[in-house]
Amino acid sequence: MGKDSKKMETNTGLKIINIMSGSENGGAERFFERLVCAIEKKGITQKVVVRHYKKRYQLLKPIIKNISSLYLFNQFNPFCHLAIEKIIKNFEPNIILTWMNRASKILPTERFNNEIIVGRLGGYYNLKNYSNCDYLIANTVGIKNFLIEKGWPAKKIFVIPNFVNTYKKTKNNINLQNDKTIISMGRFHENKGFDIVIKALSFLPEFKLILVGSGPLSNFYVKLIKDYNLTKRVEIHNWTDNISKYLNSTSLLVCPSRHEPFGNIIIDGWAHKIPVIASNTGGPSLLIKEGVNGLKFENENVFDLVKKIKKLEKDKKLTDKIIKNAYKDFSSQFSEKVILEKYISFFKKIIS
Repeated sequence: MGKDSKKMETNTGLKIINIMSGSENGGAERFFERLVCAIEKKGITQKVVVRHYKKRYQLLKPIIKNISSLYLFNQFNPFCHLAIEKIIKNFEPNIILTWMNRASKILPTERFNNEIIVGRLGGYYNLKNYSNCDYLIANTVGIKNFLIEKGWPAKKIFVIPNFVNTYKKTKNNINLQNDKTIISMGRFHENKGFDIVIKALSFLPEFKLILVGSGPLSNFYVKLIKDYNLTKRVEIHNWTDNISKYLNSTSLLVCPSRHEPFGNIIIDGWAHKIPVIASNTGGPSLLIKEGVNGLKFENENVFDLVKKIKKLEKDKKLTDKIIKNAYKDFSSQFSEKVILEKYISFFKKIIS
C-alpha cells in the first residue's frame, strides 16, 4: 500500500520550475519556501531556482533534491539570463512558476519545450513585468480584480490563497501576562502600521505588547515606545521562523497594516487559535468577517482599535466564537493540504 501510494504521488505528469528572486525576508518569500517544500513532499518533479541567501538555501537544500542558488540574480546580468535559459533547456519543464517581478522579468522570451509560464502575484504589481506569462495566480480576489482592470484576461487569472506553517506547541518564556498580551508581527515598515498598535497601548494600561520582526523602522519604534513611556509594557523580538512560540504565549493578535494585500499573519493567528483584530484594508478586510472570525478596525484609527480590543476583553463568548470560527476557516480554506491541491489542480488543468 505504501509503495503504491508513493507511486501515485509521483505520477502527476507535472515537471515544475519554481523561480524566486525576492528579498531575504517577506511574506511572499516565506510562502514560496512553504509551497516548494510541500510540492517536494508530494513527490512532484521539481526544480527550484533562488537568488542566493544563505539562510534560505540552508533551509531548502536538505528538503529540495534539485535546487540552484544564483548569485547576482537580476535582469541586468547577462550571465543570469544564460543560467536561467540553460536550466529551462536541461530540465524541460511543462510549468514554470515565477514569483513576483524580478523572477518574471528575467525569463527568456523563447519557449524551448512548450512550457507554460505562470506568474504568481501577492501584490498590486505592474503588469509589464509579466508579459512573458501565459497565466497569473493572484492570492486574493482584490488582486485578481486589479489585474482585470489593468487589462489581463479574466479567464487567465486564478485565485489561490496562501497557507501557513503547521501549528507547533512550543511556547516562549515571555515576561508578560499571557491573558492580556497583544502580539503584532512582520516587517518593520510603514505599511505594517506597528506605530498604530504602539499608540493604542497607551490607552490600554492593563495590556502588554510584543512586537516580532525587523526592518528599517526598528529605531523609530524604540523611540516611539520611549516617548509614550511604554518601555515596561513592550518587548521587541527579532523575527523567527518558529512564530508558534510567540503566538502560543499571547492572548490577542493585532494586524494594524495600512496596506496589506493578503495578510498571512491573520491565518497564522487562526491556526494557533488566537483571536485576531485587523485593519479594514486589502486582504484583511476580505479575510475577516466582522464578529464571526475576527474584528476589524478603521485603518489608521487608533481609537477604533482600542475600542475593538476592549470589546474582546469584555466579551468572552464573542472571543470563543471568533476563535472557533477562525480555526474552522483555516482548516477548510487555508491549510497546506487544501492549498497544495488547488495548485496541483490548476497546473493539471492548464497543461491538459
